[in-house]
Amino acid sequence: MSKPFDALALEKIDSPEATAAAYFSIFRSPKATAQDYQDFESWHARDEANRIAWAKVEHSWDGSGAMRADARILEIRERALANRRGRKAWARPAIAACAVLAVLGGGIAFQRQRDAVGAALAVTDSRVISTGVGQQGTFRMTDGSIVTANTATVLTVAESDTGRSTAIRDGEAFFEVAKNPRKPFVVTAGGLTVTALGTQFAVREAQGKVDVTLAEGRVRVDMPAINGHAAQSTVLQPGQELAWDGQGYRTGAVEVERRLAWRKGIVDFDRVPLAQAVAEINRYSPQEIIISSPTLGRRPISGTFRIGVTRGFLQSLEAAGIARVENESATRAELVAP
Repeated sequence: MSKPFDALALEKIDSPEATAAAYFSIFRSPKATAQDYQDFESWHARDEANRIAWAKVEHSWDGSGAMRADARILEIRERALANRRGRKAWARPAIAACAVLAVLGGGIAFQRQRDAVGAALAVTDSRVISTGVGQQGTFRMTDGSIVTANTATVLTVAESDTGRSTAIRDGEAFFEVAKNPRKPFVVTAGGLTVTALGTQFAVREAQGKVDVTLAEGRVRVDMPAINGHAAQSTVLQPGQELAWDGQGYRTGAVEVERRLAWRKGIVDFDRVPLAQAVAEINRYSPQEIIISSPTLGRRPISGTFRIGVTRGFLQSLEAAGIARVENESATRAELVAP
């Protein structure tokens, strides 16, 4: 049986923007209850940051005119304005532009701005770096290069007078390479070798597949000989991604900010199948989401979610009528058609 909407619980673990988006989603659905409106009024009146977050969500959604016409929302807003009369109005600078989440065929708004949280790194013999599920960590090399490891990643780092190297055993990392032409920076993963001088790029290795995403500068990717075919090399330009499946590779343009959104603590989807979105969400949480049918899994969605907050993701899908959650436990949740 699915759990009821609980924006108060979401408020404890997420930002005012995320909580505002969650309320907005439930009010756009037919599931809103009188208690939901009471909870919203309490949250809305509690803090100026909450009122600013709510205004942003309303403004950012094209269909929010109907929300502004909701008599209960208007009444709550009028009381809030009355409480502020006689005081100087102020506005806190926005931390980031509001991101609106839309699920095709339904309506969800969801915004997340990550707080700076440093995940602990497990370091063995000063060269092996690992992060747990849902963790991220940053390692600064002696030359100033920075390695940011994503969830469930294991890699090794080595430096010498003539070079710098990193080997990814599993997972994903982003590299900000200090310029030093005399000391090439080399990353190996899944049989590939990525060489850079001064640049910023990400490498992801999972189940024998490797993705290389270039944010700045240039990198050369060397691929091994496979099935009698000679070894291959290619040079990536900023905004390009290379995908290697163990047999061959393809390159193409990529939206770097969306692809590397995990560095800001979010995942950002643009018309991807629900199954693909769920697979990405599952990377950051011990609670595995299962999709009950291929039809539901093929439904395309777009949007921004906070990594590691699986309950918020599930609540948003339910509030929009996209899917229903069943058989939920600490380690598993099943998505079924609503």
